[in-house]
Amino acid sequence: MRETQQPVFTPTDTKGGDKTLIDPQQSASARQNFVAMALTMGWQLALAVLVPVIGGAEIDKARGNSSTFTLIGLGVAVVVSGLVMWRTIKSANKLPVPKLTDEQRKAVQKSYEEDDE
Repeated sequence: MRETQQPVFTPTDTKGGDKTLIDPQQSASARQNFVAMALTMGWQLALAVLVPVIGGAEIDKARGNSSTFTLIGLGVAVVVSGLVMWRTIKSANKLPVPKLTDEQRKAVQKSYEEDDE
């Protein structure tokens, strides 16, 4: 049987004030989601840029054009990169957001107010 960790208290500010309850499993899961999405977006962006630009350069080399197809490939890369980022942001917005209790919300608000001073 797997043991579960107890939620830990961590200070919300550096002045030793209020403490907020943070679930380590939620934190680890959120971190894993972020890393997975970042890695996925990274290789998708690499392909979205490299394939059209290199393909355009090779077509230009084969046909003897100056840089027509390379520029077309660059335009395609910009459009596809935008689509990759839009899709990643759209899927990130569908992830569940942990709800704070009223006490946690007040502690966060208090720490923001203290930071402004």
